[in-house]
Amino acid sequence: MSQALPKIQDWFDARDRLRADFLNRHGWSPSAMVAVGDDCAFRRYFRMQAQNGKSAILMEAVPDGSAFVTPGHNMNDFIRISEYLRKLGLTAPEVYHKDMKEGYLLLEDFGSASFKMALNSGVDRQELYALATDVLKFLRLNARVGDIALPRYYDSHVHAGRRRLVDWFVAAQKGTLNPDGMVEEYLAVWDAIEKSLPPVPEGFLHIDYHFENLMWMPQRQGLSRCGILDFQGAMTGPVPYDLANLLEDARVDVPANLRRDMLDRFCEGMTQTEEDSFRAWYRVLATQFHCRVIGQFIRLAVRDGKTRYLQHMPRVAGYISEALKDPVLSPLQAWLQKNDIRFDTVPMIDPARTSQFIRLDAF
Repeated sequence: MSQALPKIQDWFDARDRLRADFLNRHGWSPSAMVAVGDDCAFRRYFRMQAQNGKSAILMEAVPDGSAFVTPGHNMNDFIRISEYLRKLGLTAPEVYHKDMKEGYLLLEDFGSASFKMALNSGVDRQELYALATDVLKFLRLNARVGDIALPRYYDSHVHAGRRRLVDWFVAAQKGTLNPDGMVEEYLAVWDAIEKSLPPVPEGFLHIDYHFENLMWMPQRQGLSRCGILDFQGAMTGPVPYDLANLLEDARVDVPANLRRDMLDRFCEGMTQTEEDSFRAWYRVLATQFHCRVIGQFIRLAVRDGKTRYLQHMPRVAGYISEALKDPVLSPLQAWLQKNDIRFDTVPMIDPARTSQFIRLDAF
């Protein structure tokens, strides 16, 4: 297996002079730079604090076109989608300065309080989830398909990623290479489930809509209290996807009664037919999301050395177990039982050992 992380980390570490030059050109001192995090798409973030109290966020990213770029995470997409969301009246960061060749953006600073941090500091859970849900409802009603050119979800790496349950989780659980045809058989089950449902409504998808990508800005009013980040992978696709991502977050427990309340809130104003279809698709898309993520966490550990996501695997396995009780997923449940694939426990992942069981054609 390739080990991408050390290579990209070396690349970042060799950029001190480029970073300083970019900041100096725009009136910022590199000495005022404080790291505020990175993510699994090979980007790093720093808060720039000036003496006059003004602040900004430096995004240091792999430039568009590089071999290191994560699919769906281009800088140019971040810029144009931010502009689109701001024109709609939502809160996305303004881009102050950019260097597309070297991979730098200087952005509006929304502060340090993500929705997750706000929740942990005592802000009312219901208020936060209602606001995040209302932003998605606003997008459903106001972001029309075709307003902005976006990739289609069903042609994307995200949709293809539902196979990672088999490619990575099943291989790790069984401790052996998957047999030929197993992935294809599994995908055929999903195809049959989707074909059994009415067409799903499509619209703007953030794709990574969860509490760590939403910023709590209580000094503002209405929907503007929600600052939206990490949207550069946005797509056109099935509307229930983002709500499923929010309410069945891989990183945080969401009480079942709150999930029901927010589903009801989102569906207000729909006809009964629209609501029935939405809820069925919600279950399908949420479970496909979990099937992708539970495999992706193993993939990040084995391929990239990022083991911190493994702690969330039991939560995701729990979501899948719960979802399989829904009749719409009975064909998937039957297939999983036939292949003795279980979610009552998750495998212990030793990256070096697990890599032996991953097929070369794993996605």
